[in-house]
This record gives sequence, structure tokens and C-alpha cells, in this order.
Amino acid sequence: MINKNNILTSSIFAILMFIACGTKKTAITVNIEPKPMVVQIDTILWNEHLHDFKDVPSGPPAVTKFYFINKTKEPVTITKVEAGCSCTASDYTKYPIKVSDTAWITASYKTSNTFGMFKKHLDVGLSNGKNFHLILTGNVDPMMNQH
Repeated sequence: MINKNNILTSSIFAILMFIACGTKKTAITVNIEPKPMVVQIDTILWNEHLHDFKDVPSGPPAVTKFYFINKTKEPVTITKVEAGCSCTASDYTKYPIKVSDTAWITASYKTSNTFGMFKKHLDVGLSNGKNFHLILTGNVDPMMNQH
């Protein structure tokens, strides 16, 4: 005599095998193409626009240099470097900066007789009419000088 459970089990197994064998397996392909690089041309590339000194002692000036590469199509000259206050001094490249050459701007913050957080800026102008706003931040800690 044929067992109904065996027939049911065999039928389910046969159906599952039919489905598994009769189904085409397709691989999912993902088209990953590299994104084109965005290269800015005809611009000025800065190493940074904001320099954070973090904690500095009171006394010696906090000094940094901002650098840029001339990626424009012609030489440029720094025509102005204006400090936001008298406590920020600057020096800079005085000669024309050729295409692909690097120039610098030195910025120093006078820390003597000061304490606390500061945020100062320099406005930079170039001969091609471009202007830039460079920022100095930090914290003068008078206790850093004491041993």
C-alpha cells in the first residue's frame, strides 16, 4: 500500500527540484565605472584657508605660512595683503608667480599681553582680480609659559 505522506513528500521534492533545475541562474552585474576626476584649472590652489594654532603661549608670536599654487593660465602677483587688525602682521611673495609656481604668505599673531581665544583674518588680492580671505584661530594660554 502506498503511504500518502510518502507521495506528498516525494511530490513536493520533485516540484522543488524542477523549480531549482529549470530556473536560470543569472548573475547580478553592477557596472562600476570610475568617476572622472574633477581637476580645477584656471584657479589658485591653497594649502589651507584657515589655520588653527590651537593652544599657544603668551609672548612669542604665533606664526604660520599659507601657500598657494598658481593654476591660472598666466602669472599673477599678490597686490595686497591686509590684516584684519594691528595684532596680525604679514609678509608675502613680492615677485610675479608663474603658472604652476608656488607662493607664500606669512601670517603672525602677536600673543604678548593677550589671553583667550582669537580669530583674525587676512584679505589677499591678486593681480587677476581674485580675492581670498585667510583665517587664523587659536587660544593664547598665559599659563603655558610657567613651569
